[in-house]
Amino acid sequence: MKKRGLLIVVLAVAIGSFLFAGGSSDSPNKEYRLAHTAADGSHFDLIAEKFVETLGDLSDGRLVGTVYPAEQLGKESQVIQSVQNGVIEFTIIGHDPLAQFVPSTALLSLPFLFDSHEDAFKVLDSSVGEELERQLMEKKLHILGWSNNGARVYTNNVRPLEEPDDFIGLKMRSPESPVNLAVTEALGGIPSALPYGEVYTALQQKTIDGQENAVINIYPSKLYEVQKYMSMTNHILSFVVIVVSQDFYTSLSPEDQALVEQAAEEACLWHRSYVDDLTLELTQKMIEEGVAVNYPENMDAFKEATRSIHDQFVGTDIDPALYEKTLEILAE
Repeated sequence: MKKRGLLIVVLAVAIGSFLFAGGSSDSPNKEYRLAHTAADGSHFDLIAEKFVETLGDLSDGRLVGTVYPAEQLGKESQVIQSVQNGVIEFTIIGHDPLAQFVPSTALLSLPFLFDSHEDAFKVLDSSVGEELERQLMEKKLHILGWSNNGARVYTNNVRPLEEPDDFIGLKMRSPESPVNLAVTEALGGIPSALPYGEVYTALQQKTIDGQENAVINIYPSKLYEVQKYMSMTNHILSFVVIVVSQDFYTSLSPEDQALVEQAAEEACLWHRSYVDDLTLELTQKMIEEGVAVNYPENMDAFKEATRSIHDQFVGTDIDPALYEKTLEILAE
C-alpha cells in the first residue's frame, strides 16, 4: 500500500482502528510505515511493495504496511535516523549511508572488491555479515536482508570517461559515503556529496557535471534528460538493505518477528533475480533516450588508480579482521 493523499491515510487509520478493535488480544493488528527515497515505481519501490504484500499475506492481514516513496518522509539520512529513533518502522536504502553509523560497512563500498553480487552475498551470509549486522543493531538498525542494487557507473555532460584522466576537473556527485567520495577523487574528479533527491536539479542547473549510481536508479530518476554520457565503470557493487527499527522489532511477538524475517527473505530473493535483467533493460533504454553509453577498455587503469583506497580505509574506518576474512572468503 502506498501513500496517495491525506484521505487515504485517514481511511487507512480508520480501517486499522476497526481491525484492531476486532482482532484477538493475542495477535492485534499492527500498522507500520516503510519509507524510502527512490522514485515511485523504481526497483526500491517494487521490493518495498513486495515486502509489504508478503508480510500482509503471511500475517493474514494483521501486519499492515504503507509505503512512502520519493522522500515523502524525509531525505535519506533523516529517514535512517527516524528508523533509529523508532519514528519510522522500516526503510529500504542503498547500503552506502550506513557507513555514517557503522564505519566498517564501508567495506562493501571498496572499489573492485567483488567480481559479482553472488560473491558479495557469500560474504554477507558469513561471519562478516553477521558482525556488520551486530554493530548496526547496536545503533538500533536491525538488518533484515540484503539485495542487489546494481553496479555503480558514472554519468556526465562533458565527455565519455575512457581513462581516469577524463575525470580531471569534473564535479561529480556521490552519496554521503567516504569511500564513494574517495573513489571519485582518486580518479581525478571533484567529489560532491548530495542527497539523491537533489541530483536532478543540480545537473539541470549545472552546479555539478555528473554523478555515479547504478543504471537501475539512474533511469527511473530520468537523469537521461539532463546527462549526455554514461560510462560503465562498475567500480563499486551496491546493495539494497531492508532495515527495521530495533524498537519496533522488539515490540513484536516472537511469532511476528519470524514473519517479518520471512517476508524480508522472500522479498530479497525475488529482488536479486529481478535486478540483473532490469540492468540490461534500462541500459538499452538509456541508449534509446539519447545517452551515449561507453564501456572503458582499460579497466586496469581504473583499478590501479583506486587501489590505494583499500589501504586508506582498512585499519581506520574498516576493521582489518573483517577485510582479511572477506578476502579469504573471496579466494575460496
